[in-house]
Amino acid sequence: MSKKIIEVLENLGLETREIKIYLTLIREPNLTALQIAKETGIDRTTTYDILEKLMNKGIVSLFIQNKTRHFKALTPKKLLFYFKEKYSSLETILPSLNQVSDKTKEPVRCELFQGKNGFKTVLMDFVEANTDYKAIGIRKEYEEILGYLTDQYVLKFNELNVKETAIVERDAEFIPIKKGVYRYIDKKFLPPITTVIYNNVVIFFIWKEPYFAIRIENKEFAKLQEEYFDIMWGIARK
Repeated sequence: MSKKIIEVLENLGLETREIKIYLTLIREPNLTALQIAKETGIDRTTTYDILEKLMNKGIVSLFIQNKTRHFKALTPKKLLFYFKEKYSSLETILPSLNQVSDKTKEPVRCELFQGKNGFKTVLMDFVEANTDYKAIGIRKEYEEILGYLTDQYVLKFNELNVKETAIVERDAEFIPIKKGVYRYIDKKFLPPITTVIYNNVVIFFIWKEPYFAIRIENKEFAKLQEEYFDIMWGIARK
């Protein structure tokens, strides 16, 4: 491995063994954990732990092939986009984050849900809240991944007379709810996630395997996300 490659990836926050596994996966994609362990010389248990960390960072994904778990990594080009997106997103909210760090004394409650069952759990809590909400980035993956569950949630929201105000990916197929108000925006302006904001809660749905939902409960953070929603709403079109 090039010393420069290692130094750059370390500066981006990756640990030595994470780098070793990442470089192995871009050289030989779609490997099992056992194959990765053999290629890197890292014991199998540790390999699984590191793969889990890389999946949580969104750099490695998992898929099932012939009933066996295989792993693949972001291509170098996608990795560049990944870090650019992270830093550009941080820059846009830095002033607001500074305000939060100065003012907020409210604890932040953060939960991570994984897989389709995890999506189901966080969505059930969301429906039970029985409140109006805002959403950014309703995408075609929403229908494809949730399937029949989407119909159930739409029916429930209609029964509860909940209002949805949402920014939708242009040309995405979705089921509008009875009290839905929508504006549309090109996919290139949307991150690869869906954000839902209600009460003091923000949920991020990440539509890439192994699928994650991050639920954050904090008044100041929810307020910041609403401000971001208002900016995007002004850009979107009916």
